[in-house]
Amino acid sequence: MKILAPLRSADEVLPLADAGAGEFYCGVTPPGWEAAFGQASVHRRSARSAGVSGLDELRQIVALAGDAPVFATLNAASYPAGAIPRLVDFGRMLVEEANVAALIVAELELILALGDAGLAGRVHVSSLATCRNPGAAAFYRGLGVSRVILPRHMTLAEIEQTAIPGLEWEAFLLNDGCAFEEGTCSTTHAFRPYCIDDQVGQAQGRLDERYAFWKWTLNNCGCQTSRGYTLGPCGLCALARLERAGVESLKVVGREAPLARKLGSVRLASIALRLAEGGGTREAIRDAVVAERGAPELCESAHLCYYPDVWADTPPKPRQAQATSTRKAPGHSPAAAAAPTRRVVPIHAAAPAPS
Repeated sequence: MKILAPLRSADEVLPLADAGAGEFYCGVTPPGWEAAFGQASVHRRSARSAGVSGLDELRQIVALAGDAPVFATLNAASYPAGAIPRLVDFGRMLVEEANVAALIVAELELILALGDAGLAGRVHVSSLATCRNPGAAAFYRGLGVSRVILPRHMTLAEIEQTAIPGLEWEAFLLNDGCAFEEGTCSTTHAFRPYCIDDQVGQAQGRLDERYAFWKWTLNNCGCQTSRGYTLGPCGLCALARLERAGVESLKVVGREAPLARKLGSVRLASIALRLAEGGGTREAIRDAVVAERGAPELCESAHLCYYPDVWADTPPKPRQAQATSTRKAPGHSPAAAAAPTRRVVPIHAAAPAPS
């Protein structure tokens, strides 16, 4: 298995490779796109905050990566009229001239058009295409694509059923959860993220509090870190199950994140991957991650687990909440912390990692 790291500049390639990244992905916008299509997205994230500056820098990234493949994202959920032919030409140029290893694509019309252009073997089907069962997997395999990226909300059991032979498989490993299934989500972040701001009812109640807590963990615990590591969704304890299922690529999310956060995520993934490759148990991986990252309370009750069913045979037992800190989930007052019916996970000030 390889760690797939996000990029937004050439300066990040060598540090991330040294930290353990074996593959890279980034977004780049076709020249003249904004003049033709305005603010329509090319690759799901903001071109300014998460994208590579241009083709020259992309070529530099590929050169610096050496034998490690670089993938380019063309993974918006939809495109305006007239965009598909331009994206096919752009994709061909990325593969044949810029030496990008593959294109990450979500929109079915673009996948089919790239196949018609002879580029199907260089397509990675994005998680936004929502391949959630073996029938869908067989459909994409029949199109000739090389890899499928599994959606965030799949369980390990679903992954094991879906990951049929004849395709490469990629799964989410660290950071940036999403409240909804992206490929079937009709909300937009253009006017604030509805998925973060909504609540269950008109009045704040217990269900809203639990929902707010869950969304807080998906949002990297309010965009917090512990010892420099992002406190976001994590699939590290499931590495052995993912490998047995046929997953080859482990995705670290966060193209727009600062390099320090990217490096922390890749380092943490490398620690866990070395243990998994050496036969380490899920418990050994969890203990090593907590020893390095801190915030053990977030690993109890599987609060941050991308794949909580890795613990299905041994349900986690939440420990009693300790003294509250300045970093905790939204809506939890000291009074609520004392109530046994409330779900409280205070995050205590992180001590330095053991040297």
